[in-house]
Amino acid sequence: MATKKEVLEQSQKAIANFFQLSKFLFAEDAPYDVNEIPEDSPHYENAKAISDEMGLDWNNMSHEDSNRVMLNMLADAFDAIKPEDDYEPVLTISFKKA
Repeated sequence: MATKKEVLEQSQKAIANFFQLSKFLFAEDAPYDVNEIPEDSPHYENAKAISDEMGLDWNNMSHEDSNRVMLNMLADAFDAIKPEDDYEPVLTISFKKA
């Protein structure tokens, strides 16, 4: 079993990833379809892997299938926030100037 500190660090990384992914997918300049994610994006490999797991044709998927991949990406990122059953998350948010 992981220590409380390890669980906290893991969860903090997962929350940051969820925020970054959400910002990427919902930004004004977000890709319309998941297969438009640039290959150099940190989200490309995950999107491609989920598409492959779903048995979709990456180059010819429908917009509906693209939305399903994006929802799966968000669901996976959200699920990663609580890495262990022995801990319940309590969220405290602080911000730093960008």
